[in-house]
Amino acid sequence: MDARLLDVIIGVAAFLILIAMLAVLPMVTVMVAGAAYIGAAYIVAIVIFVVFLSGAGYLVNEKIT
Repeated sequence: MDARLLDVIIGVAAFLILIAMLAVLPMVTVMVAGAAYIGAAYIVAIVIFVVFLSGAGYLVNEKIT
C-alpha cells in the first residue's frame, strides 16, 4: 500500500479514536471517580491519541524501509 494513503488512513482513524475518547472517557470518569477528575479524562484521551499516532508512525516507518 502507498505510504501516503496509509498515513491518511491512520490520521483519520486516530482522529476518530480521539473523538470517541473525548466523548466516552469523561462520562466513565464521572461514574467511577466523580466530577473532580474530568480534566484527567481529557488528558488521558490526548495521551491515547498521541500514543496511537506514535505507534502507527513507527509501524509505517518500519514498513516503508
